[in-house]
Amino acid sequence: MMKMYRNKYVQLYVYLLIEIFAMIGVVETAYSAAKETEIRSETVLAASYDPVSRPKDQTHVKAGLNVLAIDELDLKGQKLTMAGWLTFEWEDDRTVWDKAAKDDIEYIFTQPKYIWKPELVVDNALANLGAIKSDDLLIRMAYTGKVEWVPPLVFATHCQVDITYYPYDQQKCAIEIVSWTYTIEEVKLEHLFETVNLEDFETHGEWEITRTEIEDKNLTEHLPGGTVRVFPQIDFWIYLRRRTQFYNLNVMMPIILTSLMVALVFIVPVDSGEKLSYVLTVFLALAVLLTIVADSLPPTSITLSVLGLYLGIVLILAAVGILITILILIMFHREGQPDENSFIITLTRNAAKIICWNSSALNTRSDDKVSPMRTSVKTAEVCTVVSSDTNNDVMFDVTDKKRSAQNNDNSVDGTDETNEITWKIIAQILDRFCFFFFLIITVIMNFSFVVTLATGGRTNGH
Repeated sequence: MMKMYRNKYVQLYVYLLIEIFAMIGVVETAYSAAKETEIRSETVLAASYDPVSRPKDQTHVKAGLNVLAIDELDLKGQKLTMAGWLTFEWEDDRTVWDKAAKDDIEYIFTQPKYIWKPELVVDNALANLGAIKSDDLLIRMAYTGKVEWVPPLVFATHCQVDITYYPYDQQKCAIEIVSWTYTIEEVKLEHLFETVNLEDFETHGEWEITRTEIEDKNLTEHLPGGTVRVFPQIDFWIYLRRRTQFYNLNVMMPIILTSLMVALVFIVPVDSGEKLSYVLTVFLALAVLLTIVADSLPPTSITLSVLGLYLGIVLILAAVGILITILILIMFHREGQPDENSFIITLTRNAAKIICWNSSALNTRSDDKVSPMRTSVKTAEVCTVVSSDTNNDVMFDVTDKKRSAQNNDNSVDGTDETNEITWKIIAQILDRFCFFFFLIITVIMNFSFVVTLATGGRTNGH
């Protein structure tokens, strides 16, 4: 019987302990709106609190940047637009309360107009230039006196772009936060995080963030009369690298293929009638590509685009190709042949050796030709010997030798196209030589240009 009563007392005791601990837990986690209002009225809403007066002689304000997404980096306008928020923290001893006496409330919230805030601006902003503010959002206050202010912003800031290795470029942009009213003796800016917070960053289709930096610096202002004021400043640096897959397909490939088409004009037959129109079409295509690329780049002379320089060189190469094509057409339709010792003959022979052009006319020398008298003598001798044979043989051989003599006479007169370098042959040889020359030059230029862009864009010091 005693054992049964003892068990009942033990169960009752355990139940009471559970109820007591539950009540303690409820008290510890309890929230009272009345208590928060009371705390607010005793701190920031108290008559002694002045939201214009700073908390200390020198207030240390910690700042941090959180990036949500990149809207765009406008190269032509040199403007970076992105969304995010700033986090500011500072200590205000006038907002301290005893949390044990206030139902253990650790945080309360207040409107920005009732509490002191640092006067800060985005120094390199291109839109909404003014003090950073968020009148519709509350400010968090801790019982220790720590104040936390998190204003969201759409940053539209100036960014000095480097177009040297476009479209394989990397850019370095900054968001500069400067104290507008308070000097460094009154407010000191410090970074809250070691780097820019990218935990909530959304992936951008054109740009990727490679790294970030935070730099503490000062802005010095010289006033008339020799007065010097130093304002605290903090710069959030963001390093961006362009994603190149789109540009490889839509920019680089058309440019490279179009540049190779310049050399193909010299394998178009001269008598086709389409040679000049073809090279003019390629020239206009290159001019259009150069215009498209130039429209996407800023009109700056600080840096020079390698791509724009390359297009300019290819455009000049195409213009030279047009001039050479016209000269080849003129030579092809010209009658007769040039002088044996002229410069064009020497140039043609050297070009033919380089491209391995086989022609008996190129191997003919002026001193190798025979005179009409010597040819007639040889023909007569041959005819005399052959005439001692049968009649059928005589008829055949004499006729054949007469043809040979006639061919030799024509060769001496300069009418044999197979043994003389005519203007038509010169045009054909130079046409083929220019094809190989332009093709080699274009391939070397394309390779050098792509390697320069790809390697330089990855190691440009950013």
